[in-house]
Amino acid sequence: MSRYRATDEQLDREIAALERLGRVRLRRAGAELNDIDKDLRELRKERARRAARAAEMIASETPAPAEAPASES
Repeated sequence: MSRYRATDEQLDREIAALERLGRVRLRRAGAELNDIDKDLRELRKERARRAARAAEMIASETPAPAEAPASES
């Protein structure tokens, strides 16, 4: 970066402005990451619900083992 040709006051204002900008961008990025994390948790819960439902369907479709006929004497 080239040397900044301004007064000390202007330099201080520029630094303050960039610091504010950095804080705003960081806050926005944090909020976006929180939204993504929330969406991810919801999708994982849905996947788990579907897997549980599929397991229930498989269990209900599997016939129970037949009992062996009693031997007659």
